[in-house]
Amino acid sequence: MLTLEKKVKHLLFLFFFILLFSSVKAEKKQLAIHGGYTFETREGQKNIAVYLSFFNVSSEKIKIKEFSSEIAEKIEPHEMKLVNDIVKMKAVDELTIEPKSELFLQPGGTHLMLFNIKKPLRDNDSFELTIELKNKKTLKTEIMVLNKDLRNNLLN
Repeated sequence: MLTLEKKVKHLLFLFFFILLFSSVKAEKKQLAIHGGYTFETREGQKNIAVYLSFFNVSSEKIKIKEFSSEIAEKIEPHEMKLVNDIVKMKAVDELTIEPKSELFLQPGGTHLMLFNIKKPLRDNDSFELTIELKNKKTLKTEIMVLNKDLRNNLLN
């Protein structure tokens, strides 16, 4: 069992690793996207969660219309909420990033659900995620696949 200090060190290592190796393509530097990751799949697993961060450096709201990827049939943003001591997950129609602010998609909160993934995902794999904005601009970012043991050690 990892101590809290070791968990924090592992989490910091993961954070800097993601920053170092994430691929970001932002148009006109209005929206920066980085740190996209998921965890490797188990045998037969068809759905995954993806986590990433958005940084709106513009003075206007940025609304995300939809997400897509060649590895999944459907992608939906979801949020988790505690209702009467029960954690519930619900699809979100649209994500909005306020001016000069950030939106973190992370475990236990808002995240992306990819449904009916088309292949198993293994440690060190990656795939492209396409983000279509309401203003019809399209952004792409690379999502890294991390070892499933990191989820067990760091996020529980």
